[in-house]
Amino acid sequence: MATSSESGLDRDTYGFLVGWEHAECAGKLDLRLQTKLPAGHLAKGEVETFHIVMTPQQAAVLGNYLFQITGQRPPEKRVGRLRRWFG
Repeated sequence: MATSSESGLDRDTYGFLVGWEHAECAGKLDLRLQTKLPAGHLAKGEVETFHIVMTPQQAAVLGNYLFQITGQRPPEKRVGRLRRWFG
């Protein structure tokens, strides 16, 4: 089996995140990260898409991890007007 260096591929690729979206498929989450690579790697303005398939539990762990490493908190649920009035 050829390693990534033998096949001429870099093991790590760095790019700039420009967008994301997701789709659900058979109980899994397909997270699509859209990136632009540094100049010279792709045609000018071309966006590359990476698909990462994960379980809902993995998505929750990733989300919590991102909140933790950025020092942010998840958004708090807003209490609706009816719930405030009637408890």
